[in-house]
Amino acid sequence: MALRIRRGALDDAEFLAWVMFAASRAHLNCGLWDLIIGADEAGCLDYLRRLALADPRSLYHCESFLIAEIDGQRAAALCGFETRGAWEIVGDAMSNVQRDLGWTEADGAASYQRVGPVWAACLPPDAGADFAIESVATLPQFRRRGLIGSLIDEVLLKARHVGCELAQITTYIGNDAARLAYEKSGFKVLDEKRCTEVDRILGVPGFVRLTRQLKID
Repeated sequence: MALRIRRGALDDAEFLAWVMFAASRAHLNCGLWDLIIGADEAGCLDYLRRLALADPRSLYHCESFLIAEIDGQRAAALCGFETRGAWEIVGDAMSNVQRDLGWTEADGAASYQRVGPVWAACLPPDAGADFAIESVATLPQFRRRGLIGSLIDEVLLKARHVGCELAQITTYIGNDAARLAYEKSGFKVLDEKRCTEVDRILGVPGFVRLTRQLKID
């Protein structure tokens, strides 16, 4: 098995759309991107492919990802990013995607109505992390080979290089496979945010957040 880890490129957009979508759903039938986009799977993947290519370059842009290849085949990916200002840039990139797709004000309002209760009540409070990992997924045929651990090791080298001190990653409560992988990579559970709204909408109790100190004394 020849493993190669590389930075994402523009021609990875279709694969990274799948990564974002699969990571959002995790072990569920419906995830946050389903709520935001409000389309069938093909429509969601088209939106996310566009987001992976959109300006301004956000944390969901192709070049924000690390990709693990096995024998030259894309197998797994994640994105790692400095948190300051990151979500504002995402908002601008999503607005541009929605404009290109012809979304109306009513479409935007419907999107917020679907996902707004989650943002309003179910996100954990700021933990002070200056680096975060998002959109972690592996193709089924390549799972249980330690690819996520290798990707996390690589992306945290980047985080340390730019002076970040605390990394965080969040997943759904009950996504035990992901939680175990993150704990193997040195992350520890910081807290859980249980929420009746996310349970009602997605059928999962809430979110669990893990952190890892990066500063080396």
